[in-house]
Amino acid sequence: MTKVIIISVGSEIVSGHIKDLNAPFIASRLSASGFHILSQMIAGDIPEALQSTIQAALHKADVIVITGGLGSTMDDITRETVADVCNAKLRLDKISHTHLKQVTNNTHITKYVNNIKQAMIPDGGTAIPNFSGIATGFLIHSHNTDIICLPGVHSEMKRMVEEWVLPYLLSKSGKRKNQCVRVMKTFGMSESALELKLRGIIEPNENLSFSTLVNDGVVSIRIESMETEIEGALSILDDTVELIRKELQEIVFGHDEEMLEDVVSRIFKECDLTLSVAESCTGGLVSDLLTNIQGSSKFFLDGIVSYSNRSKSHFLNIPEKIIEEFGAVSAEVAIAMAYGIRESSLSDVGLAVTGIAGPTVIEEGMDRDKPVGLVYVAMVTNDNAEYNEYHFSGSRVDIKKRAANAALNMLRLKACGENNQSRQNT
Repeated sequence: MTKVIIISVGSEIVSGHIKDLNAPFIASRLSASGFHILSQMIAGDIPEALQSTIQAALHKADVIVITGGLGSTMDDITRETVADVCNAKLRLDKISHTHLKQVTNNTHITKYVNNIKQAMIPDGGTAIPNFSGIATGFLIHSHNTDIICLPGVHSEMKRMVEEWVLPYLLSKSGKRKNQCVRVMKTFGMSESALELKLRGIIEPNENLSFSTLVNDGVVSIRIESMETEIEGALSILDDTVELIRKELQEIVFGHDEEMLEDVVSRIFKECDLTLSVAESCTGGLVSDLLTNIQGSSKFFLDGIVSYSNRSKSHFLNIPEKIIEEFGAVSAEVAIAMAYGIRESSLSDVGLAVTGIAGPTVIEEGMDRDKPVGLVYVAMVTNDNAEYNEYHFSGSRVDIKKRAANAALNMLRLKACGENNQSRQNT
């Protein structure tokens, strides 16, 4: 498989003042056409920095695609630096020169003179026409690697990729491969543990690969298959997904853009259940996520943020002695909160979350020695009550989001089964 490294040139990108739109676009288009993207790199407008970046990429990639630095100012150093790396002199490309004269009408002398270097390419290279601007791109082969240089203007670069770069690379690499992708969503296993487990299931090769991404405790598994025939790619993906599902079982909760709140919403509707939620450390985030789903009014009855100890006692009827004995951040209080909200709302399921989001610990009462990140999630259904204890890390917002997802995951795994069992016993 052809290996590609993408280099974005510009001190503004390095400093974070502007967002790089070019590299993600190029990576997406080339990977979808069967090319393997090794990395995306950034270099500032300094010849030495760009030169070392290119030289490092030369030893790894079959193709290097560089965007930016082809303009007419002193900061535009890409064509000169690439020429130096390839031991080539710059020459005026006749076709590009003609295009430049047509665009400038050869009457605005200052404009023409300032931009003439944009019609120059390294000797031995091939010009890549820019029909949307005047900065000519070019291809040059060096050290067994194709170096493709494109302007940084996004619209110009996109057109050149579609009309010249992709056709060239596809014709050179032979038959185009089809890329097919599946995304599986999981919760309940760390990203590192999940990746280790996946390596025992999947054997990556040039036609099959996977990657993981974690967000608020949800780990997404992206599986890619590359085959000449799309049917073959889809067949490999289907078999791989089935293997992963059998191995991970209940850890897998969805696919593509599906989130935990989508799954919980569907389960509650299918099981004809109602829900009420009492939240402390999550500050209403669980309720917010659920009510973002269209049709949530069919099952979501009530949500309350009982943040203070007083509100827990006043609104959820939790005896003060329970809070004094066990602390507000405890399994006992979480269960009492879940019972309290369920009874006041007359819902089938009561859910509660209490914890310490930080960044500092609680300095009074029974909670004073408990660590930041400690969270209890409780769920009650009829006479059944259960809880989970979690220890999260990260910022205050990180802990809140992970706690909310943990609560949703508990509902996903337990709510329908617990209620069905309770109904059978009555």
